[in-house]
Amino acid sequence: MDKLRLLLVVSLSLGLAGCETVVDVDTPPHTPRLALSYTLSNTPPELPSNTSNRSFFGQRQLYVSSSQGVLETKELAGRGDATVQLFDESGRLVEQFRSKAQQGYFGSGGGPRDSIYGDYVPTRGFVGVPGRRYTLRASAPGVAAVEATIALPAVPTVESAGYAAKPRDPNNGGYGYDYSGRLTVAVADNPATTDYYLAYARVLDKQGNYWGAVSRDYSAPGADGPDINLSRFQLSDPSSFYSQYPYSDVGSNGPLLSFGTDVRLYFQGGYGSGGSVPEPGYIEVVVSSITPDTYQFYQSVLRFYDTDGNPFAEPAPLHSNLRGGYGLFGGATDAVYRIPLL
Repeated sequence: MDKLRLLLVVSLSLGLAGCETVVDVDTPPHTPRLALSYTLSNTPPELPSNTSNRSFFGQRQLYVSSSQGVLETKELAGRGDATVQLFDESGRLVEQFRSKAQQGYFGSGGGPRDSIYGDYVPTRGFVGVPGRRYTLRASAPGVAAVEATIALPAVPTVESAGYAAKPRDPNNGGYGYDYSGRLTVAVADNPATTDYYLAYARVLDKQGNYWGAVSRDYSAPGADGPDINLSRFQLSDPSSFYSQYPYSDVGSNGPLLSFGTDVRLYFQGGYGSGGSVPEPGYIEVVVSSITPDTYQFYQSVLRFYDTDGNPFAEPAPLHSNLRGGYGLFGGATDAVYRIPLL
């Protein structure tokens, strides 16, 4: 309703640009509600003692905020005073979360350095079980409590994956940015059911430690551009909220879903002796089977992002599955396929 009234104000302003008449349009009062985003998976979550997943799947971590009216000009901020708990289908508490800011999670020997005050981390390291149902409940002072229930999807089947390396650039100097090639992925799909997917990739060294990121190479001849295409099975960026490209198999003929894309490998790990870049050892392809709400949420995020703040664009409301509030309690079940780099 706020967006419609805002559009009315803009339209009136344009229509009356040549007049000196001032028209006041009332906007209804906004009732703040709890807003959050969290995705449960079968992958071990971020914990203070586990840094391997901290830069991967960043968009799955719990973030809590409150909604505000569309005409409010203050910067939207997270909140660190929420109580968030996860329950299994028997009603047993299996996970609870703590605010990074409250615990001084960032920084050493000093106060908290949480750049976004709404970030939370799990305290028990719970891992979801495919096929089981889970309920997330959250509350905070001054707003109504929220709740949502999901069933974690079955494990997807990565039928095959491959990587064809391109010749390295001899002028790069060995800084770990000259690795590029063609990545192909095929996933077994049941055409009798409606299923939803996300696909990711990362690089490990020869010891299995995180080496770096895999990103689509838009500079390659004939490469797909960075445009938003909701009907294309493609690679997503695990760390970026706005670079999730969910795919639905509706309309596909099965039994395989596949894509091929030009990629670059970017070194982000620890340097070797003398500051040398270690050789990459493997590419890990991660295919996630996601819940319908997770698909609809990220689909709506892309549509909203694609409006680019244009008040005349088609309305692009964000999907929500939280009763009493706004946001996403999502589910993702991961399958991993490791490709050796020879």
